Amino acid sequence: MRDVFDQDRPMTLGAVKMATAILGIALAAAAVLILIGVIITLFKGKLLIALTQLVLGFAGLIFLFVTVRLLGEILAALHRLNDRLAILGDDIRNPRRVAGAPGDKAEG
Repeated sequence: MRDVFDQDRPMTLGAVKMATAILGIALAAAAVLILIGVIITLFKGKLLIALTQLVLGFAGLIFLFVTVRLLGEILAALHRLNDRLAILGDDIRNPRRVAGAPGDKAEG
């Protein structure tokens, strides 16, 4: 269980994508609950309250979804950048010798 909550290891990109997918499913379930609440309010004859519930409920859900999605994309970009910087750091620490072209000898 320690591996899942280990703060020393960064989250993998797959775990981030899975977490955003699970949140998307939870937000879809919340949208269904909002629609049910709006339909119940409509049956009570309160049109203005139902429209307000619909607009505010979906605005809140869309805000949450977009915010979490953008944070997930930022985290994915940081993972890619970290991988590139690690490769670049390895190349700088361990320079490779580049052999000259055959027949290219220094004259002198």
